[in-house]
Amino acid sequence: MKVSTRIYLDAGLQNMKSVFFFTFLGVLIARLGATNFQISLSNSLPPLFCALSLAFLTRQLPLTRGVFLTSGYVRQGAFLCMAFSVLLPNPIPYLMIFWSINAVSVMISSAQQPAILRKWVAPSEFPRIFSNNKIIGIIIVTIGSFTVGHFLDIYNWMFPKNYVISMLIGCFATFAGMSLIAELAPREKMKFKWSKVHPFQECDRRTWWIGLNNTGIAMVAPLFVIYHVNVLKLSNAQIAYFVVTAGIVSTLLLPVARRLMERYGILKVYGVAVIGMALAIIPYGFIQSFWLLLVIQGWVGVCLAVHEVSSQTMMMNEAARHDKEMAYFSDFQLVMNLGNGIGALLAGALIAFLPIWGCFITIAIIRVLFYLTYRSSQASEVKEQLALPNASAKL
Repeated sequence: MKVSTRIYLDAGLQNMKSVFFFTFLGVLIARLGATNFQISLSNSLPPLFCALSLAFLTRQLPLTRGVFLTSGYVRQGAFLCMAFSVLLPNPIPYLMIFWSINAVSVMISSAQQPAILRKWVAPSEFPRIFSNNKIIGIIIVTIGSFTVGHFLDIYNWMFPKNYVISMLIGCFATFAGMSLIAELAPREKMKFKWSKVHPFQECDRRTWWIGLNNTGIAMVAPLFVIYHVNVLKLSNAQIAYFVVTAGIVSTLLLPVARRLMERYGILKVYGVAVIGMALAIIPYGFIQSFWLLLVIQGWVGVCLAVHEVSSQTMMMNEAARHDKEMAYFSDFQLVMNLGNGIGALLAGALIAFLPIWGCFITIAIIRVLFYLTYRSSQASEVKEQLALPNASAKL
């Protein structure tokens, strides 16, 4: 099987997992009676455990097929436990526990997969592959969300078993995709020993800035669930239409975004996506029209897709500058997941003190300020560099 075929099949299967397992997981947690804080915590704990895995475990493991497969087995077990825990009398704590275990294992494969792909794929091919992967994912998520949303509503009489069936399909999809990539991993056995780790050593200014932007993006995710499910009482099918709309528009516009990256640079397109998402949520808490929300969600989905492709491309481009490649990938993912976890916790704190419309406005302002920090730090760095020759001349 061609390497590109494996990559694209894995992308398709992993997106099937996203649809069948995770698209409606936040909705399920809300429908199980979770409080606003529990909804925020469910968005925060997994990335925080991802960060712990990346900080102290992932970077110490060798890049081998055995390690990659073992992490997949642990991940599969955690997925199955999550699915069946929904049937327990008080499922939310168990869901969070097994979700956290899953997060620890998934980071091993997520950090190793870019290093595996770099051994098989030329750097110039990554923008094309990431864009194609995103389009494949968008198509599957669009069709899958529409199908799964209607399935969950039709069989709502068997709640929560209807969600369990969907989650089990996602379990098997993710394991199949992981097995395809495992075949590309080095097969030799490597000895390793546990040692003291020093995270963040490979983080540069741009990595921290992207992580800061991730924090702002993550702040809005639990608020969407709270607003859609608890405030507006939308059905699964209506929530699925948000994903469908974003998917269709993203499929049409991602090729355009890729050309813009080639013409104007990745950083500028990334910035438009970040600011575009931030400004779109300002009026969100005041809107109750489903069709207007649909338009906003479509725009946010497009910006999120462009943001994902551009940030992944920046990560792969920056990797060539680092001698410790695996440490760089671990540090990059560590900063991203810290941002995701902290962002969800901040959203939980905001919703405790502000009305939901106030939370959306506050988050939009914070996200714009986060984005501007990189520009201001760049200006300071240029001034320092210009001042150095003058200082040397005086000496």
